[in-house]
Amino acid sequence: MIRAQRTSDNRLLFKFLTLNGKTAKVNCYFSPTKKNWYGVTINYQQDGNYGQQPYLIWLDKLNFKVW
Repeated sequence: MIRAQRTSDNRLLFKFLTLNGKTAKVNCYFSPTKKNWYGVTINYQQDGNYGQQPYLIWLDKLNFKVW
């Protein structure tokens, strides 16, 4: 879960990030612009097997860093 809010000066404040029951304080401010988008994303790609049969995957021990 990501806890964020828009501030009175129209910036985005990302306050906390909760993952697997552990909460980390982030406190990062970002100013949205028309040309750029700033936010928090995690990209993950899951490819099918040779027969494209359905299967389940659990993502464990994911590391997340604020750059």
